[in-house]
Amino acid sequence: MKNHLYLLIILCFTIAQTLAQSLPKVKFEKVSDEEMSMSVYEPDTTADAIILFDDGSSEVRFDIQNGFMLTYERYVRIKILKQTGTDWGNFAIPIYSSGQSKEDVVGIKGSTFNYEKGKIVKSEMKKESIFRERENKYWEKVRLSLPSVKVGSVIDLKYSITSPFLWNLREWKFQYLIPVQWSQYQVVYPEYFNYNHSSTGYHALHSQNHERRNVSINYTAKYETSGSALRGGGIRTQEIQNISYMSEIYNYTASKVPAIKEEPYLTTLDNYTTKVKFELAHMDLTKVGGEYKSYTNTWNDIGKLLLDDEDFGGQIKSANFAKAEIAGLLVGKMDERQKANALYNYIQHSMKWNGVKAYSPSQSLRRVFGEKNGNSADINLLLLAMLTEAGLEAYPVILSTRDNGLISFVHPSLSDCNYVIVVATINGAPVLLDATEPNMQAGLIPFRCLNGPGRKIKKDNVEEIQLANVKSSSYALVSLEQKDGKFGGNILSRNTGLNAFNFRESVKGADGQKEYFEKLKNGSSDIHYTDYSFSNLDSVHLPIIKNYTIALPNEGESDPDAEILYFNPVLVERTTKNPFTSPSRDYPVDYGVASSEVYQLNLKVPEGYQVEDLPPSKSFVLEGKSASYFYQVAHIGTTISLSIRMSIDKTLFLQTEYKLLQDFYNMIVAKESEQIVLKKIGQ
Repeated sequence: MKNHLYLLIILCFTIAQTLAQSLPKVKFEKVSDEEMSMSVYEPDTTADAIILFDDGSSEVRFDIQNGFMLTYERYVRIKILKQTGTDWGNFAIPIYSSGQSKEDVVGIKGSTFNYEKGKIVKSEMKKESIFRERENKYWEKVRLSLPSVKVGSVIDLKYSITSPFLWNLREWKFQYLIPVQWSQYQVVYPEYFNYNHSSTGYHALHSQNHERRNVSINYTAKYETSGSALRGGGIRTQEIQNISYMSEIYNYTASKVPAIKEEPYLTTLDNYTTKVKFELAHMDLTKVGGEYKSYTNTWNDIGKLLLDDEDFGGQIKSANFAKAEIAGLLVGKMDERQKANALYNYIQHSMKWNGVKAYSPSQSLRRVFGEKNGNSADINLLLLAMLTEAGLEAYPVILSTRDNGLISFVHPSLSDCNYVIVVATINGAPVLLDATEPNMQAGLIPFRCLNGPGRKIKKDNVEEIQLANVKSSSYALVSLEQKDGKFGGNILSRNTGLNAFNFRESVKGADGQKEYFEKLKNGSSDIHYTDYSFSNLDSVHLPIIKNYTIALPNEGESDPDAEILYFNPVLVERTTKNPFTSPSRDYPVDYGVASSEVYQLNLKVPEGYQVEDLPPSKSFVLEGKSASYFYQVAHIGTTISLSIRMSIDKTLFLQTEYKLLQDFYNMIVAKESEQIVLKKIGQ
């Protein structure tokens, strides 16, 4: 037994020694020649910069004047390796305020180090390089730029944030778009507090540990004793008092963290970044004469909080201010769908979204109704209030947009949400509504909202609701024949769902149909577009119909007088490149919406030619029919017919399915590069 204990002591000592030796010894503004001379990061030679050292801490401390306060400190050192990395000399520090309470950034100090004539020269950041930028009534950013940042520079920056908001214990990222050599974070808070800890990402931490430590604070208390007014009042006195408590201490470290890479079909990289997050669960001050308060919420708690809030629930109780407008809009509308569409169309086309995403209104809905603009909550909650006023059943749905990250599956949290839409019951069926987009069909929601489930806010019953759109589709029929020595014909296409919305947005962005067509015509080299017509542009509930008149250029092997004609039959929407080029992938593939594409070609074989070679038909179906591709070609009489059908029926593919998707697209790229070969008769 003693031998085992002895071995255990030796083992613990060895681990402690190893860990201590691995901790880098970095001091602010003490830059080494090795760091200055680094020109490339060997583990990732593509890196344009590298975080050499990142040290952070968050501590809840007792302050005699203000009670418990939260202090956050950070010191970071960055090496610039390429010109594209010089942007890492710019920083934006978010700080929060509410009413008279606010966070403050203090102790900002930054320097840039460069080699000049063989010597290390320091350039210190000036106060004029620091400025504040208000984002909304709660958040602002302190922006700063370090001086003389160029290839070869080493940057040092440190700052502190003091905060009265104990719930805002900041998360810590160990991973960025550039590699991180070493990162460490310490979190300290008294025993009276309990925070939920959660982590994300795929890079393993170097170490993490937890310990407890006694904290003792002595301070001088001053007070005045009561006394006789005849003797001039009480006696002023003071005494030393002590506060003692246990502190919870958590340490996290990570080393040689690879850069997280942008990949196609992602929500936001933040969902997959290696980091730790914290959420205040409860505060128990009963040991020191205070009270117990829980911050751990269920979704029902959050729903009640929102509905009891005058800025949220109070706003949607009535749309009395719009009663006359609602009555006029509903004249002659008897069916629930007609009523809902009338109100949706009114909000959609009379209100202008300012681009700000929010789940809470920025002002009263009465004022929004009058001013005709606002954030996403202003517009969608106004729609909700008007639907309710019209006697329709409708509820708010809070969610997190794709760029904001996923809602936590572990701890219900309102802070994870940044958006609100409406779900209405129309003729017995739920219909999702977002009136911020004038070109969005009722029943569809913007792509930004397709990010896992949302939460339908009902009194005493918050329900999870799936955020999904109907499958988007595109259909194209190409008819070609040779006339007067030239190939020509037309393309007739039909788009529905988000594909139709995206086309309407493209025309809007080009400032009109004619401008859009001119841009298409000037940007195409494989097809000469000569005329066009678009149908249903302003009828968002109908499919988009496009009709183009086209001609093919007579060049090289496509020359109609050539002995042999080589012809790629996929003229539009051809897949020429696999979107999945990385050899492996650490996170899921998220399409957001299911889709189908159909392409048909009817090619009349030119007179005097015969078919020499046709691409063989082929089909490819992924397991579970999650994706499929069918390529069918036939030669009947004087016509070659090609039909391609591609369908993505599952919106989320796991990392383990990545190779299957990669092979799927490799097959499509190869198949759609194959050509039809026509040969002159008699040759």
